[in-house]
Amino acid sequence: MPIYNVVTALNVVSDEQKASLAADITRIHSEITGAPTSFVHVTFNELSGTNIYSDSVPSQPLLITGITRAGRADREKAELAKAVSSAAAQVTGVPEKRILVVITDHPARFAVERGRILPEPGVEDDWLDEQAKP
Repeated sequence: MPIYNVVTALNVVSDEQKASLAADITRIHSEITGAPTSFVHVTFNELSGTNIYSDSVPSQPLLITGITRAGRADREKAELAKAVSSAAAQVTGVPEKRILVVITDHPARFAVERGRILPEPGVEDDWLDEQAKP
């Protein structure tokens, strides 16, 4: 379920950097939360320079919103936000002072993936095993 949406201005992040950042976000999310990598989705939205502002002037930040399943400790979500910010800076070359990462969560019972209500954190293997049954 986690959905990470990266918003920035056009041509700030190359296609190669997008692929690398998506891989890093997927790895980081899985390592910190224990969720399977197959659950992680990463999208990129690029806006023209006149459609993204910081401090009321056109800018080129990386704005990363992560939506995860509720039930994780605040410490874990803070660790996740910091690790994603660091990886984004390293991969893209955008300074961390221009990167904003926000992690929000929603109850798993309000999300459907693969046609099924998502499991609570920690019981993903059982959910995946049930999915594999004929």
